[in-house]
Amino acid sequence: MSRSIIDITSPDVRSYSILIGTGIGQKIAETISQEAAGMRVAVITDSGVRAILGEQFLRALKTAGLSAEIFEFRAGEESKNQDTITALQHALLEKRYGRDTLIVALGGGVVGDVAGFVAATYLRGVPWINVPTTLLAMVDSAIGGKVGIDTPYGKNTIGAFWMPRAVLMEIEYLSQLPAKEILNGLFEAVKTFFTSDKDSLALVERLDPAHPAEDLANLAQIVEASVRIKEGITKRDLREESERKIINFGHTIGHAIELLSRYKLPHGYSIAWGMLVEAKISELLGHLSEGDSRLIFATLSRLGIQSADFPSFNPEEIIEATKGDKKVRGGKPHYVLLERIGSVYVKDGLYAHPVDDEVVKRALQSL
Repeated sequence: MSRSIIDITSPDVRSYSILIGTGIGQKIAETISQEAAGMRVAVITDSGVRAILGEQFLRALKTAGLSAEIFEFRAGEESKNQDTITALQHALLEKRYGRDTLIVALGGGVVGDVAGFVAATYLRGVPWINVPTTLLAMVDSAIGGKVGIDTPYGKNTIGAFWMPRAVLMEIEYLSQLPAKEILNGLFEAVKTFFTSDKDSLALVERLDPAHPAEDLANLAQIVEASVRIKEGITKRDLREESERKIINFGHTIGHAIELLSRYKLPHGYSIAWGMLVEAKISELLGHLSEGDSRLIFATLSRLGIQSADFPSFNPEEIIEATKGDKKVRGGKPHYVLLERIGSVYVKDGLYAHPVDDEVVKRALQSL
């Protein structure tokens, strides 16, 4: 068993730990048991994760001395909506779960967002623990306390900041995922390295894109490097008022593509396409060198993101879809721009910037 513990302390939030490791299933159960002393445990998961891990997870909790119950919803991004939240809340109310409830999210990013939002709103807020089971969730949605749901107007347009009691990452869960699902998460880690840590791209270069789960030790290093960067940023800017905006590199265009695909395109792949466009915008505006732009394109190309395969939405559709993004200010979408690999462009203390639609259109047309 190998593990790494990242302790999160901040004046703005309750301190908690992130546990990352391989072969730590029983340690996860023991940590939940410690946090759940005198409480009822409600495990929220989706139908796909329950079929693979549900009974195994409940047995581990039982061995740790807990009695827990699973609450399940249908797997898929399309379930990340108010109907699912209401159904779960009513199920908890029907079974008389009170304020002595601890919610455990077991699953990918959708599960974490849904379970976390239920925790944030149930009886005005109950504690929760996040146990992410996908690489995307580990490096992205499980970190920083953002929880919420989608609406017809955009992704994550209703939500809250609700920090977990702990985040527990079993890297061995990734061995059960297909290569495409691991790459879907890898793109979010790559994004973090593009904005904040060029050296960690070497870890990505070691992976075989066709068989990424064959090197769990390297995946664990990627997770830890990405988590440390993101947690450092979110501690300094909990509510995304300044520096935390850099986490959204690739997301203005990426979220627009997701919305236009009606969430059929996976999140990580959509963000990868978004990074291509937003790197090109950075280059067109003179912030990013042509050489760094080419390196970004080459890195993503090795992972299967080819500009020739860009989703077939026209530029006007994509630009219009960006107008519903959370980063819109004064009616204008804002973009995180790079000045070099490992560093974002900052002006007047601002980390995201309005960009003229014609520049965005030129970047899209260049693909």
